[in-house]
Amino acid sequence: MLKRLFFAALTVAALTTSASAVNALPAASGGQSFYVSTSLSDAAGQSADPTIYNINGNTYFKLRDLGRLLNFGVTYDSVSNAVHIEPDADYVPASGEISTIQNTATAPAPAVVTRQTLYLNGSLISPTVYNIKGNNYIGLRALGRLVDFGVSYNYDNRRITAYAAYPYAEETTWSAAMNDLANDLRVLPSSSFSNAATQYASVITGDANADWRALISQLRAVKGAPLYASSANTLYRSNLYWADKLTAALTSTTAAATPQYSSSLTALADANLFDNPDKTALQTDFQTMAAAYLGTNPASMSSVTVSNGYSRDARSRPALSDTYTLTDGVTASDYAAAKRFFSADMAKLSTLTTDDARVGYIYKLLQREFRTGGSASWVKAYHKTGSVSARSLAAAADWMFSEAGIPAFLARSWSTAWNVVYVNGQWAVFDFTKGGALRSLDDYRLIDLNPGSTLLLTQVMRPGASYYNLRTATVDKYFTYTNIAGSAQATAKQMQAYIKKVNPSVPQSVVDMIPYYLSEGQAEGIRGDIAFAQSCLETGNFTFKDSAVKLEQNNFCGLGVLDNGMLGASFKTPQLGIRAQVQHLKAYANKAPLSNPVIDPRFSLVTRGAAPTVQYLGIQENPQGYGWAAGADYSVKILNILENIRAC
Repeated sequence: MLKRLFFAALTVAALTTSASAVNALPAASGGQSFYVSTSLSDAAGQSADPTIYNINGNTYFKLRDLGRLLNFGVTYDSVSNAVHIEPDADYVPASGEISTIQNTATAPAPAVVTRQTLYLNGSLISPTVYNIKGNNYIGLRALGRLVDFGVSYNYDNRRITAYAAYPYAEETTWSAAMNDLANDLRVLPSSSFSNAATQYASVITGDANADWRALISQLRAVKGAPLYASSANTLYRSNLYWADKLTAALTSTTAAATPQYSSSLTALADANLFDNPDKTALQTDFQTMAAAYLGTNPASMSSVTVSNGYSRDARSRPALSDTYTLTDGVTASDYAAAKRFFSADMAKLSTLTTDDARVGYIYKLLQREFRTGGSASWVKAYHKTGSVSARSLAAAADWMFSEAGIPAFLARSWSTAWNVVYVNGQWAVFDFTKGGALRSLDDYRLIDLNPGSTLLLTQVMRPGASYYNLRTATVDKYFTYTNIAGSAQATAKQMQAYIKKVNPSVPQSVVDMIPYYLSEGQAEGIRGDIAFAQSCLETGNFTFKDSAVKLEQNNFCGLGVLDNGMLGASFKTPQLGIRAQVQHLKAYANKAPLSNPVIDPRFSLVTRGAAPTVQYLGIQENPQGYGWAAGADYSVKILNILENIRAC
């Protein structure tokens, strides 16, 4: 066994004798099965059949059976009538003990609290231990805490597993941090799993010294985790699926066969997810989106149209930079002033350690700073200088949830808005216009009667992303893949009109060079309008604010900028800078040869054809883990800019 962490004695009081007996039922009658894993790489474990009883709804194991299966010392001192447990000692069979473990729990039996005292490494302890037919029986989790081995219980198939090579973790619920880990693992290559485990281990376990073993143990100890879908018809519990994938990656073995969930995704779609009058249509939309996103070939979907605006608006929230535009008459400077006003509150918010505390703090802050019943924007009406609309108040809450690190998004009907928030491992619906005080989170929590709703929100909808544009009535951009190669769909005049609109101070040299995007793109068979939209994103619409490059470098896409502070490549003319950008896009788009001599200094470093679509330019969204940029939703930001260009 691996080195174990020892727990302090639970108490110094001796065990008392109980004269009254309780009824112990054979665990097998409840359909439970038991498995034991004795190595780091064995995620599934081996079937075992020790003697197990259920007492008052809890499972008790024969202490000697567990000692033999998990290999720790269990000895009896007849002189002191005491049992000694030694986690680091090997198990030694008692005199006359049979060579194989046999399940003797074939019928109900009386159980009384044991008369014997128990010692852990010489220290007196007093867990609840029952004597049944002359043998001591202890709860598996109680023993796991003492001896320090992992315990997992799969509520779907009633399988109990003990992990001798992993540390103990208390049973818990799925958390926002686990959700973040799962989202990262979905898009990362397995070679990056070790870094991800290091990053999340202490956050998820709450132990600053936790390693990947502790992380996996904590994932295995989750009760009621959301589902993970590898297709519309193949579902798993997220915690077990990713625990097995991490185990395989970190021990260089093959992933265990994670038990599948019994139902398909479309059968789980929950019509009651959002409190709006069109629940039936919403359920249909969920089924449509799930089939498109999790189908065998989502890239072939030409379009996916939903029947109403509820599911579109509920898919995910707008980008934070767009939040202040939900109410007319607001400028970027208004938004900046609002952020300064709330800076002290946001600093306080970041010190709170629980979801309950954070959400309660946000609720009280909104009640303190705003009044409802008007049409003012939240970025102007704080300190109760005006009355805000429900939509704007929800937008304020949305921004604060982001500052708190809580996944959340806006859900809107045509007349109001509310927030859907991921707290304490569960989705909750909050309407901050209801009532004058937050009684408890459960007062506003949506009961997730069907786990499909949670799955769709955590996996398909990607909370916190910005996948939809406010003006569209379809989810095409999310489910339709936009090829980088091809002919531009926006004209030079549209691109020039766009940049003048969003940046009235744009240099004339930038306006004059825009036709090069089309001519250079046409020469290489790459959409020049996509290249221009990318340049707008990379340069802050050619303001170069917070950009790693400057106008005089003629590098409008950050080529060669690999880290903060790097200046990147420079080119003699704007045309050559645009040519290099188009060549770099072509390197990602396909394996066709260049028409012009290569001037892209990083062309040879690209895995050719690794990102044929705009959606795959983002490393986090690219299934191979390649791409142009590491930031989340990189492609969607480009597509949003492109759509606004085409609207000019």
